[in-house]
Amino acid sequence: MVINKNKKKPAFTLIEVVVILLISSLGIMASLSLAIRSAYFQNIKKDLVTVIFLASEGAEIMANIRDTNIITERDYNDWEWTGSYSGETDYTVDYSTLLCSAVSSVDETVLQQNDSGFYLHDTDYEDSIFSRMVVIQTETDYTVVESKVDWQNRGNSYNYVVETILYDLSF
Repeated sequence: MVINKNKKKPAFTLIEVVVILLISSLGIMASLSLAIRSAYFQNIKKDLVTVIFLASEGAEIMANIRDTNIITERDYNDWEWTGSYSGETDYTVDYSTLLCSAVSSVDETVLQQNDSGFYLHDTDYEDSIFSRMVVIQTETDYTVVESKVDWQNRGNSYNYVVETILYDLSF
């Protein structure tokens, strides 16, 4: 039996190597693109969760003010504790004071985040990306409350609105 030492071993050609590198790089680029998009949407969803809580908090604060007014025998719609109100007004509200402050524009409604991570209207802290304005429309027997939160992320503007109706529960 004679062994042929000159027989060539199978090897990859240059074209095959280039094709393998091309396919591998496309797979890596697709994976990176997916990871970047996933991080972007995770950031958007994190902001959305915060916004949902901020908008709901605005509506709940107004309900709390209404309930406090009823308990203290004020008019249910005495939002600034200056007397009954009818019409439409824009307000800022905070959980820490439970007071409404009338505003003339959305620029006055930027929320700041304190050291504990809570959002409020306090100039002692740095501005956040969120603005919250509560719009009150008082009718005869009820009040429509719209808690609006606006924010910007990566050059895109977003907004979220929670609307509820508060009734005069005083008897």
